[in-house]
Amino acid sequence: MRVVLRVAAPALVALLWEVAAAAQDALPPLPAPSAEPTAPSPSIPPPLPPAPAPQAPQPYPYAPPPSAAPGLSIPEPTHASKYSLWLGGSLGLLAYGGVLYNYVPTPSYHGPALEETTGNFIRPGLAAQLDAGARLAYRYIPYVIFERGFVGAGRRFSGTSTNAATYFAGLGFRYLAGNVHTVSFAGDISLGLRVLELSNGQQTWRTTDVEIIRLGFGADIRLSSYVTLTPMLTLSGGTFTDVSGNIQFAPNQRDGLTGPAYTSQIPSAWRQSYSVVVLGCSAHVDLFGK
Repeated sequence: MRVVLRVAAPALVALLWEVAAAAQDALPPLPAPSAEPTAPSPSIPPPLPPAPAPQAPQPYPYAPPPSAAPGLSIPEPTHASKYSLWLGGSLGLLAYGGVLYNYVPTPSYHGPALEETTGNFIRPGLAAQLDAGARLAYRYIPYVIFERGFVGAGRRFSGTSTNAATYFAGLGFRYLAGNVHTVSFAGDISLGLRVLELSNGQQTWRTTDVEIIRLGFGADIRLSSYVTLTPMLTLSGGTFTDVSGNIQFAPNQRDGLTGPAYTSQIPSAWRQSYSVVVLGCSAHVDLFGK
């Protein structure tokens, strides 16, 4: 038995050595260490701080308006008076149109009636007007009016010293639509007595009419809290009825007349219609306004 162990032991040791060497040769080599740094692991952000509690709004502190520099003043805004005494006047161009009356030149004339046009008695000229009234609730202005027309005598009086004039006096009412503190539309209506007069120093002829409707359209422009400027077109008309006096025509009239056909009331059958146009501009002030 001892002899067997002595013979087998070296063989068994050699066999185990070969098995261990073969097992070691079968294992793969370890990888070389990498030169790149290892990525850090993601970090968790810290929690957000809690939102502050809402606070009640604080009132703005009062600050007085800025004062003007020494020697300067801040102008007040322009505004119209609600109630005031309304005074003013206007100047414009005046022209008549239409016919004064129809007439028959002589008793022996049997043709159609002839027309006495306004141009035979009066030429265009200037019109000056005065107004006085009251402003009520900004927009309503009742007033009294007087207009004087500075005109020339017409074709019937060519070459003579005859002077012509026209007048209008009455009551009016003006309404303002829009912004009365800046610019507004001005509508005007009035009625009164219209007079047309011719005179040569020794003789005077005059005719009159009551104008029922005299209309005006324009714009009311506020220049300041006290002053307004109003360009306006005014239209009126009517029929002359009453006549007084007499006046001499220039000689050699084509129809043979030496003066107006009527020296008293114009017969109703011979009355005709005339018109008056005035294109002007007025200025008014508001006194004692509130």
